[in-house]
Amino acid sequence: MNTGRPFSERTLFHARPAATVRRLSLRAKVFVLFAGAALLMLVPALLLIADAVEREVYARATGQLSDASGELRQDWTTRDENLEQSAATLTVDPRVADAWSADSPGALQRRILENVPKLDVIAVDTTGRLLGGRLLGGRLPGGRELDEETLRVLAADTARRGTRIVLAPGPRGPVPLRLASSPMERVTWSDSLMEADTVRLGTVAVGSQLTAAGLSKDLQSTGTNVALIVGDSLLGVTLPDSSLVPEVRALNLGELRSGPKRVLLGGQPYLTTVSSLPTRGLAASVILFRPVTDELGIARAITQSLWGIGVAALLLALLLAAVVSRIVARPTQVLAEASVRLARGDYAAPLPRPSDDEIGQLAQAFGDMREAIFAREQRLRSAQAEMIHREKLAAMGRLVAQLSHEINNPIYNIQNCLEALERRGDPRDPNREFLTLAQEELLRMAGLTRRLLDQSRPLSDAVAPTDLNAVVRRVLTLAGAEMETRGVEVETALDPTLPRVTVHPEAIQQVLANLVYNAGDAMAGGGTLRVVTRVADDAVEVIVEDTGTGIAEHDLPHIFEAFYTTKPGIAGIGLGLFVSEGIVRGHRGRLSVESTVGRGSRFTVRLPRETLDETLADAPAEPATAGATG
Repeated sequence: MNTGRPFSERTLFHARPAATVRRLSLRAKVFVLFAGAALLMLVPALLLIADAVEREVYARATGQLSDASGELRQDWTTRDENLEQSAATLTVDPRVADAWSADSPGALQRRILENVPKLDVIAVDTTGRLLGGRLLGGRLPGGRELDEETLRVLAADTARRGTRIVLAPGPRGPVPLRLASSPMERVTWSDSLMEADTVRLGTVAVGSQLTAAGLSKDLQSTGTNVALIVGDSLLGVTLPDSSLVPEVRALNLGELRSGPKRVLLGGQPYLTTVSSLPTRGLAASVILFRPVTDELGIARAITQSLWGIGVAALLLALLLAAVVSRIVARPTQVLAEASVRLARGDYAAPLPRPSDDEIGQLAQAFGDMREAIFAREQRLRSAQAEMIHREKLAAMGRLVAQLSHEINNPIYNIQNCLEALERRGDPRDPNREFLTLAQEELLRMAGLTRRLLDQSRPLSDAVAPTDLNAVVRRVLTLAGAEMETRGVEVETALDPTLPRVTVHPEAIQQVLANLVYNAGDAMAGGGTLRVVTRVADDAVEVIVEDTGTGIAEHDLPHIFEAFYTTKPGIAGIGLGLFVSEGIVRGHRGRLSVESTVGRGSRFTVRLPRETLDETLADAPAEPATAGATG
């Protein structure tokens, strides 16, 4: 079916609600879901309960109407039997028969009224002539005269046996009478033949006025009102307000005969049905009116109470939804913020409080993941810095090697020239001292270029399991004389269980020699040199500690850089620690320092137990040279 919009527009139109829902926060979604579920469960339940209460009211009223109709019909049958019995009693009373035969209206009137003092009674002969009785509270033929036509109709109707409804003229219109007729006969006996001879004298009809009020007396306990219909005429209504009669006349009796119906009379609700009376003669029926105003009022009060309870329950459900949405959404919001900050490189964002539920497990997993990412990033940064450092060292090594090679040739040429001048010169020349100083400085420059060339050469392939304690003792033995000259006391604490490590023995000896000689330089006025070996987890450590001048805090970050030295004058060229750190790093180890000005320094060489194998010998380092100090 064409809606008049392009397909893409219709698609977007239908997608808007879903997009709106997706834009809601998790807290709003949880609240909307809880509130919607509460409304979907509560409102239909209240509507169903209200409908059930109203249906129960009408079901109870329907049952009472059915009972009232049954009682009415049963009472009608009982009254018919009583009236017929009263009529039969009159016809068998010999005094009534004697007065009838004597054609004495006064005596007949007295005899009839003595038998049925409270009922209407009519006595007519076979010709329809009224002989006596009482009708509508009056006496016949006194008090209220009946015209001949009425008498003829009454006589014709009451001539038949049984109970009938007839209409008698009244001051305000026809009045329905309920009459039970019985034939009046006299039996005579023939003395000669001994036979009974029955002579019909006429008919006696006994009954009462039929009114709606009389019918409703037995229904007062149920509060049911009635409207009496004889033939097609409405002859009486027991409703409390007479102004409702026109509305009753307007009712469709055909619909009411099919079953109880709900109607409004005077704005008040009634349950109504029609019940036919088991009559002969004129047809009669009653309309039963069961008011349900009070019951509906109670039902509405119950419904209002239920709605009040429902509204309170709904408010409680909404409050619960808000609390649940906060409990569920707050940790997820914290996790979302932590993930956003993690994406920006912030690893310190707070996480939800620890708990044992799924949110807590998710937060714990997120925290573990964040720590793992942080550790991995640190390792990557360290590896990147290491790579950059190695590239810088390699580039500098190549540059230094080229410069050293280019400088060496002029140095050797100048040295040869100075040696030739020394041989040819006069030993007594006072300027010969300057020639000697120039040769010494050239030797110093040659040593510097040689060490630079050694730094650019690879380590030898002579890697082997090495006893570090033995290396320490050899270094201390070689430096013992100089330490003694400087007044330095040497202390050792070598671990006898120290395992062997696979290293380049000469390179490690060079590292330890550099550290020992540097410690001696830091204690020009004497002090204590302490060397310790120990096992630390999966590594071994060699600690060289002195009580010298220490290193200033601003110098500590630079002491492992090339050509950086804290020694005054030309005492150091800044290559010893640079070379030593490169050697240790080439063995996959770490050289670290701790120092306090005025109290001394502590250098730690940390080597893993399996540093190198026999095929790995590509890390740059300087061959063992005791004089390579920084």
